[in-house]
Amino acid sequence: MKFNFSLRARQTDERYAFVRTWTVDKQWELYEALLCMSLYESFYDQPAEQLAGLRKLIRDNDPVYVARLAVHFREKLHLRTLSFILAAELSGICKDKELVGRLTGRVIQHAGEIPGWLDHYAHVHGNKRGKGLRMTTALRKHLAIHFNRLDTYRFVRLTKAQQARLRYALSLVQPKAAGKAQQALFRRIQQDKLPARNAWLSEYEALRQQNYDSREIKQSALRDKWKEGISTFRMGYAALLDHLPNILKAGVSGKVLKLAAAYLGNEAAVTGSRQSPLRFVAAYRKLQEMPQGGAATLQEALEQALLHSAHYLACLDESESTVIAMDVSPSMRHPVKEGSLVQRYDIAPLLAMLLKSRGDKVTTGIIGNTWKVTSLPSRQLLGELERLHKREGEAGYALNAHLVIQDLLKKGAIVDKVMIFTDCQLWNQRSFNQPAEADLGRLWRQYRELAPKARLYLFDLAGYGKKPLECLEDGVYLAAGWNEQVFGVLKALENEGARMETIEDIIV
Repeated sequence: MKFNFSLRARQTDERYAFVRTWTVDKQWELYEALLCMSLYESFYDQPAEQLAGLRKLIRDNDPVYVARLAVHFREKLHLRTLSFILAAELSGICKDKELVGRLTGRVIQHAGEIPGWLDHYAHVHGNKRGKGLRMTTALRKHLAIHFNRLDTYRFVRLTKAQQARLRYALSLVQPKAAGKAQQALFRRIQQDKLPARNAWLSEYEALRQQNYDSREIKQSALRDKWKEGISTFRMGYAALLDHLPNILKAGVSGKVLKLAAAYLGNEAAVTGSRQSPLRFVAAYRKLQEMPQGGAATLQEALEQALLHSAHYLACLDESESTVIAMDVSPSMRHPVKEGSLVQRYDIAPLLAMLLKSRGDKVTTGIIGNTWKVTSLPSRQLLGELERLHKREGEAGYALNAHLVIQDLLKKGAIVDKVMIFTDCQLWNQRSFNQPAEADLGRLWRQYRELAPKARLYLFDLAGYGKKPLECLEDGVYLAAGWNEQVFGVLKALENEGARMETIEDIIV
C-alpha cells in the first residue's frame, strides 16, 4: 500500500530505474525528443544539457530528413513552433543554403509569421535581441515571396506592436518588390504611414482609466462599451470568456446578457476559438462568486460550451477504449498552475466526462486503498465537477495504482489506453514494503502480453519529473506537470512505422 498524504516529501531528484526493451534509430529518437521537449513553456528555457543533447541529435541526422521533419510538423501535425525551430536550427549547421531557404519559405505560410520565425533564428545565431542579424541570399529570396503577397488590408489588421515587428523583418529581408504597387506598400510600411488595428480591449482599458465626474457616469460609459463589444462581436470569444464577472458588474441589460450567453454557447464560436476545456472550468468558478440571476444564465452557457470544446480532444480516438483512474486525495487540491482556479483534482474527471460526451468507450474509477469503478455523467459536467470534490477519501488515502492493472488482468479485459492521474511519480516503485504483486511495472508487462497494443499514461500533475514527457518503455509514458498539448503529442508518438514512412515521402 502506497500512502498519498505527503506534498513536499514527494519531491525527489531520483529517477526511475528502467531499461528500454526496444531500440530506436536516430531519426525516430529526434522525432520523439522534439515532441517531448515541445511541452516546455519555452523551448529554449529547457535545461542547457537537454538543449545541447537535442541540438546534437539534429546535427547527427541528415539535413534532408530534418527538413522533412519540419514540413511534417507544420503541414501534418500543425505544430508551427516546432517547424520554425527546426528551420532555424538547420540554418546554423547546414551547408546547403538553398535547402534552408526553401524549407523556411515553406514552413512560414504568410508574412505575418516571419517575426515569430526570426525569434528562433536569433536564438540559434546567438543574438537573442534580434539586432544586427544577417541572412543568406537564399533566405532573403524565399522570405521575399511572402512579403510580395502582403497587402494593405492584411497589414492594417495588425496591432501596432505586430506592425513594428513586421517592419523590422522587412528591413532585415529587404525584399525586391514585385511591382510598383508593392514597392509603394513597402515604402509606407517603412515610413510607418499605415494605421493599426484598434483592439477592443485596448479601447476598453483606455476608457476605464479615464477620469469621470461621478461613479455613475463611469459605470454608464463602461456598460455602453460592453454592449458595443458584445453586440458587434469586436471583443472576441476569448476576451468575453475572461471578462464575464466584469460584464455582470457593469450591469448590462438582460438582452445584452442573453446575446453574450448565446455567443458563449455557440458551437461554431467555441470550435473556432479553440479554447481549452479548462478555460471554461475557470470561468464557471469565477461566476460562482457572483450573485445569481445573470450568473446562472452565463453558467448554463458555459456548460454548453464545455461540451462543444470536446473537439479539443480530437487527438484522442473515439474508437479506442480507455480506463481513467483518478486520485482524489487531499494533496490533489492544488492549482494545476499558479493562480489557476482549476485544480489537479479536476483534470481526470473532466477528461473522462468529455470523452464520454463524445460517445467514447470510457471506464472511470477512483484509486486509493482500493480501485473503485464509478460512473460519471456525460451532461452537466461543470456541476458534476463540484460534486466530485465531496468524494474525497471515498476509496481511501493510499495510492495502489497497480490495482487498476490487476483488475484488467483478472477480468481479461483488453483496452487501448490506461490513464492514471496522480500528483506523484509511480513507475516501478514500491514503498512501505509493498509485496511484489504490487509492482506496477511487472503487472503492466504482464498485461502487455494480453494486450500488446495497450498504452499506459502516468500523469504526475505535481510535475516532479525533470522532463514534461518521457517514453519509459514501449507503450509507457510519464507526463510531469500539466500541459494541455500533451494529448496531441502522445497521439503523434503513436505508430512509429507509419509516421516514418509519411516523413520519408515528403519532398523538400
